Amino acid sequence: MSKPFGIVKTYLTDKWSWVALPWVILFSSFSINLLLAGSIGDEMTTGGLASIFIYTFVLGIISLSQTFPFIIGFGARRKDYFAGTAATISIVGACSSVALAVLAWIERQSDGWGVHLHFFSLPYFSDGSTPMTALFFFGAMTNLFFAGFVISSIHRKFGRNGLFLFFALIGLALTATFYLLSYYEGWQMLGDWLDGGTLLQLTGTLLAITFVYGAASYALLRRATV
Repeated sequence: MSKPFGIVKTYLTDKWSWVALPWVILFSSFSINLLLAGSIGDEMTTGGLASIFIYTFVLGIISLSQTFPFIIGFGARRKDYFAGTAATISIVGACSSVALAVLAWIERQSDGWGVHLHFFSLPYFSDGSTPMTALFFFGAMTNLFFAGFVISSIHRKFGRNGLFLFFALIGLALTATFYLLSYYEGWQMLGDWLDGGTLLQLTGTLLAITFVYGAASYALLRRATV
């Protein structure tokens, strides 16, 4: 149990939460959108793909509370717990991202499953090669997981009041940022920067932020109570 590989195995014993459920949710959304696109008879772009990424964010939040006391209680070192968690989301994220990229490719080749539906293949995010699309999906998936994981780590370390204070500070920081952007007319510059960026640059930014989330989570869990 004390090694990261054993922790990966512990996570993946819950195949329903880690493997099956996100795809059940995704394909339920896909089926509904496919029927709608077929009945409309016109080109249709949907955001249903976001469901699997939202699920990954939620999984990042709940996985710590479900596994941290149990695994640490069995004598696992905290660094092994974190390494096993990172390895698990990396494995699941990589497999899921490749599958999503392949489905996006099939969607393009089949003219939107024959009904002009854009579900997996979305403008900008799927405009590059299939490997690039898979890399972006992986960056987005791991980023959202660790965003949820660091939120749960704050709760584990500081409790409910600490989490409330964290969100209050985030709200103040966002308010100040929006004000400064408006005051100095920075929205246009920000829009130009985002519009001029490539998908590879966006993916690199997501992975860099993921590293920050991960480092913060590890620092918090090193001193968190079980």
